[in-house]
Amino acid sequence: MTLEDINKIQTKTGVTLPEYYVEFVTQYPKELSETEAPDYGLLDDPSEIIEQNIDVRMNGYFGEKWPERYFIIGQNGCGDYYVIDLQSQNFSIGFSDHEAMECTLYASNKEEFISKLLREMD
Repeated sequence: MTLEDINKIQTKTGVTLPEYYVEFVTQYPKELSETEAPDYGLLDDPSEIIEQNIDVRMNGYFGEKWPERYFIIGQNGCGDYYVIDLQSQNFSIGFSDHEAMECTLYASNKEEFISKLLREMD
């Protein structure tokens, strides 16, 4: 993803993305680039990111209001999302589980996130 893509996402969604996320996706991890991750786990299509985030903000999440502080960066294909907390400046990825209707810490650093995604895609 490019900085132009990031600007497009921010403009269309009305959010300011944390620097750690911008750095992460503009230097997309090589380990993930040749997997399904760009289409699911760590989206790299700006249009898809915009669409997912606008949809949950407008239509809710399984009947619940979507928390404004969470921003979707990926999905698992089963209705659950990988999210960042727009209020945090430290790298962390949450997992929004539609069955439990809660968001829990998924990874507290880049390496952990990449490792977990790779295991899930096996």
